[in-house]
Amino acid sequence: MATMIPNRPLSTAPMAVQVMFRLLKRLDDDFTVWTRLGDGEGPAFLVLWRRRHAFLIRVAGTSQELAETALQPSFLEEEQVPVEQLGDLAGFHAALGGRRDPGVRCLVAFPNVDAGTIDEVEELRSADSGVVFLGLKQRNPADFQARLVALAGAAVADPVLIQLRRRFTPESVIAHSPARVPLARRGDAGALPPAFLDLGQEALAKIELELPAELEREARRFDTRLVTGPAGCGKSLVLLHRALLVARLNRSARVLVLTHNRPINSELERRFQLTAGATRRIEWRTFFAWARRQSRNWPERVLSAWAVERRVEALMREIDLGRLGASFVAEEIGYLRDLGVESLEEYQALERSGRVMALSTGAREKVWELLERHRADMARLGESDWHEQALRFRNHARSHPESLPSYDFIFVDEAQFFAKVWFEPVLAALRPGGQLFLAADPTQGFLKRRESWSAAGIEVRGRSSRLGRPYRSTRAILEFARGLVERRRTLHPGSIDDLDPPSDDELAATDEAGEPPELLSVGGQEALRRAVDEVAKLREQSPHLAGSVLLLHADSLATRGLVGALRHRLGDSAVADLDERQAQPVDRFCAVSRLTSATGLEAAVVFLLGVDGLLEREGDPRLDEPARAELAADHTRRLYMGCTRAGRRLVILSEHWEA
Repeated sequence: MATMIPNRPLSTAPMAVQVMFRLLKRLDDDFTVWTRLGDGEGPAFLVLWRRRHAFLIRVAGTSQELAETALQPSFLEEEQVPVEQLGDLAGFHAALGGRRDPGVRCLVAFPNVDAGTIDEVEELRSADSGVVFLGLKQRNPADFQARLVALAGAAVADPVLIQLRRRFTPESVIAHSPARVPLARRGDAGALPPAFLDLGQEALAKIELELPAELEREARRFDTRLVTGPAGCGKSLVLLHRALLVARLNRSARVLVLTHNRPINSELERRFQLTAGATRRIEWRTFFAWARRQSRNWPERVLSAWAVERRVEALMREIDLGRLGASFVAEEIGYLRDLGVESLEEYQALERSGRVMALSTGAREKVWELLERHRADMARLGESDWHEQALRFRNHARSHPESLPSYDFIFVDEAQFFAKVWFEPVLAALRPGGQLFLAADPTQGFLKRRESWSAAGIEVRGRSSRLGRPYRSTRAILEFARGLVERRRTLHPGSIDDLDPPSDDELAATDEAGEPPELLSVGGQEALRRAVDEVAKLREQSPHLAGSVLLLHADSLATRGLVGALRHRLGDSAVADLDERQAQPVDRFCAVSRLTSATGLEAAVVFLLGVDGLLEREGDPRLDEPARAELAADHTRRLYMGCTRAGRRLVILSEHWEA
């Protein structure tokens, strides 16, 4: 069966095009068929045979009777149908970029006219038009395929294929990617050819693009599509292009794109606007920004994770939890609220899937007591934390469903970070028959706990696809990141088994070898000063890298100091703090983010700081082995994610890099 992109014709396509689609679909798997999604005149299909032989096919809805009248002499000349009118030839010239390559065969297909009639028509046509007429009525798929193969021209060169794809499927052209900018300026500016979604990415971006008919919509709850894969395989890219297409093809639809943090939300929206320009039909929000718009009572102060850990540490002076650390307990009480656990009895029965450290009945009683004390303190002070706020929003959505807006399409990027209680209001905001599209890395976020999508109320069986090939990073960076995981697995066996670095085959498929990452043996304030010097040097020597430099700091509290030092040296407009709420400078040279917020970000050059602090925490003598293993697994995921943000160059600043 041929690869069809998209997988079905648009409902607005003429009947003749839909008939032709079904016939093309029955070609064998040597054929790839694109259906044109643009408006106006032009071929309906671009067909590639064995990836090198190209056909542009225009479809004529001409009936058998009309075709026969073109062959009959008429006493009334005005009643005769001109032969050329049977299949309008306009559009081929434009589709080929103003010139016709002899290897690209141009066809006009007549699904409703038999071959014999079209053979007679061919005799009356001008022989130099370069367009072949094909009658397809009662022609079986095998004969049609044999006819196409016989008509195939010479193999088409890459520049011609690029021109065809750019004109026929402009929606699959990838806009500027900050990770793919070459480190050295090319002598011929703008010489890089356009990049396209690969076939797997494009198929996912274009699957089931239209909403179902009204009656069918009322009969179903919603449809789900999940795309997973390793870092750099294009999950977010697929989401972006799909959002563009559904907004364009469903003009009255309401579309929401959700992320878990500000940096990736800002970056997604920026890249979308580079591709499509601004559109009011798409709403871009972090989950909590969206929740705040729907909630009536939002607290003045929402505690940071660091502040919660300090509160837990204080409470643990009164509630003895033995060797459990404040970091572990803070994460545990967040985990319980993310799952929506409502009582000690429910907690005692909880299997705690994916949690490395087991907890006895007595330990769970004390953790629950601490959670209730923490919640009481927040209520008394008029505060909340993010886990509590998500739970409050879930409860508000349950009791006031009418307060939620309704959407036809909801996209969630980095969906592995959306906890169970987040998904309930998201799903409630989908109209009947709407679509939920999730892009996720299942080795991160709540999924690292081995929780299932179905437990979050989402059925993805038969609706899930995995992208395998990583495109973002060079082979050298990917090999380094994989080596990091393998070393950490040796140090902490059994705790990082779910992390999925690229295989040998995936590494071999990476186009660019690249240079190994640079390890600069500096730490503390010296690392900050060195990073600022390196970025200043880059701006002086490689100004074309503007917007393609990213600094990640593993110490969330240190990012402000890094931003301040960079702005002092380079100027305010040259540095974007991706964790700030305000709009980012358009002409920035570099951006700064906390490592914990960096999932989904990318850049040609990445500086990674603050690693020493992570490694030092793993050596805390108060940790028992299960707690140490769980902490190490979390750090390994963060470090691997940070390394794979880099497309061309990775610089790690650390005194004790023995990860």
